[in-house]
Amino acid sequence: MPSSTVENYLKAIYIGTNSLDRPHRLLPMGQLASALNVTPGTATTMVKTLAESGLVEYEPYTGVALTKAGQKLAALVTRRHRLIELFLVQVMGYSWDEVHDEAEQLEHTVSDRLVDRMDAMLGRPEADPHGDPIPNADGLVKPQKVQTLLTCPLDTTVTVTRVIDQDKDFLRFIEHHNLKPGEAISVEERDPAADSVRVRGSNDRRLTIGTRAASKLLVQAVHILLLVLLAAPVFAQATQKAEPPRTSLSGYMDFHFNKVEFEDARLDFHRFVLLVTHSFSERIRFVGELEVEHALVEGLEEKGELEVEQAYVDFLLSRSFNVRAGMLLMPIGIINERHEPPVYYGVERPFNDTVIIPTTWFEGGAGVHGEIGRGWRYRAFVTAPLDAAEFNADEGIREGRQKGSEANIRRPAVTGRVEYVALRGLTLGVSGWSGPSGFQFQPLFGVPVSLAETDARYTRRRLELRGQFTQIWIDNAGRLNEALALRVGVNPNIARVIRGFYGEAGYRAISNPSFGEIGAFVRYENFDTQFRMPAGYIALPQFDRDAWTIGANYWPDPDIAVKFDYSLVRNRSTVIEAPNVFSVGLGWWF
Repeated sequence: MPSSTVENYLKAIYIGTNSLDRPHRLLPMGQLASALNVTPGTATTMVKTLAESGLVEYEPYTGVALTKAGQKLAALVTRRHRLIELFLVQVMGYSWDEVHDEAEQLEHTVSDRLVDRMDAMLGRPEADPHGDPIPNADGLVKPQKVQTLLTCPLDTTVTVTRVIDQDKDFLRFIEHHNLKPGEAISVEERDPAADSVRVRGSNDRRLTIGTRAASKLLVQAVHILLLVLLAAPVFAQATQKAEPPRTSLSGYMDFHFNKVEFEDARLDFHRFVLLVTHSFSERIRFVGELEVEHALVEGLEEKGELEVEQAYVDFLLSRSFNVRAGMLLMPIGIINERHEPPVYYGVERPFNDTVIIPTTWFEGGAGVHGEIGRGWRYRAFVTAPLDAAEFNADEGIREGRQKGSEANIRRPAVTGRVEYVALRGLTLGVSGWSGPSGFQFQPLFGVPVSLAETDARYTRRRLELRGQFTQIWIDNAGRLNEALALRVGVNPNIARVIRGFYGEAGYRAISNPSFGEIGAFVRYENFDTQFRMPAGYIALPQFDRDAWTIGANYWPDPDIAVKFDYSLVRNRSTVIEAPNVFSVGLGWWF
């Protein structure tokens, strides 16, 4: 059974999204935090947990929406709350302005059997004392066509159907002036300059109220009410209108100060990324991401890069099966698909996610994705392969990415990921990649590359743990070294097996609504691009490296992170010393 906190969040998302203009929309995180009277950081942390449990869909750049499972659970929590309110008023003799707080407590404790008995005793009501619709036992609500006192026709009799503010003083004001649900009134005048609305009651009593109060009273014209009663079966079977096309712009940025031992300090605007999403319909959407690295792009100079990291179309067919095609992020590891600065500790990405897994790793391709059963997610794509002619001893396969630029796809690669998220706070993942990579050489010979990765993330209250293990196999590495030595005149000393792993622990020690959050972390990594060598080749010890990184993040807002860290790096060489690194960063998304 979900905790009361989980139920409160789901109910708030349910009510919040239903108050917005369009169906299938995302509720902004700030609006959710305000509704629950918590900090945005607290709300974001809880929403991520709900997303891992498959109850919500969280898009960092836009907001949160309920999944089908979350929608059903939220509707049933709302049903309990509103039936309890009506029971307390009609049976227990409570006034309508004092039942909300009581129902907030009771909704988490009453049984489904008791709720059903209350529903039957009350005559299967469709609305609570405030006019809020009560979902039925299946979580469904009859559609209503309503307006506010700001939008209804002037000098037309309308019936108050709903009051959308539960504040006690406001409810008493409504009751005192005979504006409760069921009352017949009309709007005589609206004065924008005075920010007021003049209302005439059924007893011809006139009252002037502010536009803010008027926006909280939902009404229906009397003739519309009659039509609704006559056409109830039609409304019950009506299909939902298609969502109109919409486009949203978001992005993230990274600004870094790095002091590498034995080198001059550097200040770098590392990344400026813009993300465009466009929904053609409920079933088809486009996602595109354009990144500028190091602030400046100068022809072929090593100043920076301009890259299209994502540009795909999603065909959303069902929960379990969807199709995606275009420029895709490889679904490997923790960081490659989720690398916005506020979501991870540390100024730079973990060494394992740059040296072993070559983030950001993207290629052109197509494939499928979806959710199966309770808590299982999958992604599987056919993509362009790596180019073995660009492998090296220091960074392994990193420079072999073709990045969707006239990529050779004589023999494509395959990649996939499976995640399990059914346990609260825990995400388990397994990723794989396999493909040929020797297409550059004449005579042609095969260089098959395979990658296997597993990772885990666990969050409980303020504690955050994560770990990742990756191993890469490069078949025919000996012949690859020979071919590259003939081409460039230097032995590249590429390994046949590359391995890396890390473990990280973080704790948000300070969380204050007016100040923000501070979290400290420690991470240990081993990343060895010379783990196993082909016959006749000796591993270079400077490329078997360990790193301890300690630091802290400060989130003045959940979408902004100020970061500090120090990396103590060591290798197995007695000649070449690995440099330590001190870094300060500012990262944000919007």
